[in-house]
Amino acid sequence: LSFNNSMAMTLPWGGFTLRWYWALAENQSLFVSLKNSVMLGLTTAALATVIGCLAAFAFRNQFRGQVALMRLLLLPLVIPGLTIGVALLLLFSALGVRPGLMTTTLIAHLGFALPYVFVLISTRLHRFDASLEEAAMDLGADELTTFWTITFPLIRPGVIGSALFAFTLSF
Repeated sequence: LSFNNSMAMTLPWGGFTLRWYWALAENQSLFVSLKNSVMLGLTTAALATVIGCLAAFAFRNQFRGQVALMRLLLLPLVIPGLTIGVALLLLFSALGVRPGLMTTTLIAHLGFALPYVFVLISTRLHRFDASLEEAAMDLGADELTTFWTITFPLIRPGVIGSALFAFTLSF
């Protein structure tokens, strides 16, 4: 029906036209919105992936308060998005923070996407055999070399998948 020349955009067919696509292409606010959404999505994906990866590595080892921190990190998974949005709006208002695309909106999107990224990377990180890292270090590799040659190639699919998922959630 988008090729229909009828103003009603319904049947019967009013003839072939591309005018609706030309009108869409001339709508500048649509392209500004698209640019903002892509920019916010890419920023959210990058930050959530880095923070989620670091958090997943931190949770490989036992530490005091781990269970409480895990529950806090995964809390956005069980709370509806609308509730989180209203709570963040009230928080930002109480703190006097002015709404903005790369401030409050980015913080909200990070809070929403981070648990998913953490779960995906953490799952991938706990699946592979840690003895591969130990073997690399036994053979003389330092921690950084072991990470880039052993660990990261093994968790790369989880990192890429979580980044794509974070972008999709944000977009």
